[in-house]
Amino acid sequence: MFVLTKEIITEYLKKHMPGLDYSKPLVISAIGEGTEEEDGDGYLNFIYRVSDGKCNLVLKQGRSEGRVAGFTDLSPERNRLEYESMELRKAITPEYIPELYFFDAKNRIFATEDVSYLQISRFQLNKSVMFPDLAKHAAAFLAKMHFYTSDYYLDTETFRNLKMHFNNHKMRSIFDDMVFVSHAYGEEGEGFELREELDPYIRNIVLDPAVILERYKMRDIYMNKAEALIHGDFHTSNIFIGQGLMKVIDMEYAFCGPAAFDIGYLESHLLSQFVCAAFRDYETEDKKKEFQAYILATMQQLFNDYCKNFFIYWNEDAKKIYQGIDGLQDSVKKNLLKDMIGFCSTSNLFRCTSIIDYPEYDALEDPVKRRHAVVLSTLMDRRMILNREKYETVEDFIDEMLQMEKIYMKDFYHQA
Repeated sequence: MFVLTKEIITEYLKKHMPGLDYSKPLVISAIGEGTEEEDGDGYLNFIYRVSDGKCNLVLKQGRSEGRVAGFTDLSPERNRLEYESMELRKAITPEYIPELYFFDAKNRIFATEDVSYLQISRFQLNKSVMFPDLAKHAAAFLAKMHFYTSDYYLDTETFRNLKMHFNNHKMRSIFDDMVFVSHAYGEEGEGFELREELDPYIRNIVLDPAVILERYKMRDIYMNKAEALIHGDFHTSNIFIGQGLMKVIDMEYAFCGPAAFDIGYLESHLLSQFVCAAFRDYETEDKKKEFQAYILATMQQLFNDYCKNFFIYWNEDAKKIYQGIDGLQDSVKKNLLKDMIGFCSTSNLFRCTSIIDYPEYDALEDPVKRRHAVVLSTLMDRRMILNREKYETVEDFIDEMLQMEKIYMKDFYHQA
């Protein structure tokens, strides 16, 4: 395996993509050289954009070290599993996957379409840009992928083989403890360390024994509930959108796990947008409320459309053993809701309070506003994870978010 660099990409591609136009120099750039809005916020991979003026592609190499310091002993095997995951998803949801060009197993390199003609949804949402079709597309992608890689559809042997093939232990281990376990700043422990400047404000929330217990319950579900081939890192940095289209990237965390994790992980990033919008500067209060209403509507539609699509596929294509069982779909939906809320709150708690960067909160330049956003978010996370068994509908969950934001802004923030 050799190390791919900008200097050797042209000669490398001549062997693997001879159909490109080499009559003039290829335009080559490395991810990380551009702005975060252009390149995203990925930590792990060495990625290059290449264009001959007509064909625009991305080269991604899986190495044992990450692009950013601190990520070592990574499995280059993740590159193969990611490409195979994309091939499978391309067969099921072709409209949402970039074009796939080749995989070089020896050097752990693959090439796909460059979808940067669309926009990374995260950094547009940070500027309060609204995408009306985000929930519709995300729900359609997840529901179809989850159903057609689940035991509801696949024969049992195929499903079990899928679980074994996409075990992806090395990449999963990055999430196993980090998302679900915390310790205070300056203390030793598993999981993530609370951010120093936030520790006095959030310590008692994050380290509340009741919260710890629920987070461990969510860890148990994450570790042991293998329902479908999930994306594993489905958030707004990995969703390119615009022009009525959506493309999904970065599937190196794919494994057979709980379907609710994909939904909840995206919902956590939408929750962060709702909270941070409360502290952003807008031309008018109406503009702020419009964006916040859009985020809540997107969260609601994401879950409801997912369920609607999933059960359409169930009614059409589920194995006979799952057909006609009164109450089974209702039970599946109820469990999905409580697990989705648990993963939403757990994931958001991890990102907004840990030493890991979180672009939504980091975009708030005023440290007082940023601290308030994290405290409000942490309070919401605590309420949601403790009450996740009590919500009957996604609307109940969203209504509580809205009420908590109103109370905090009225009774705490404006008195600060």
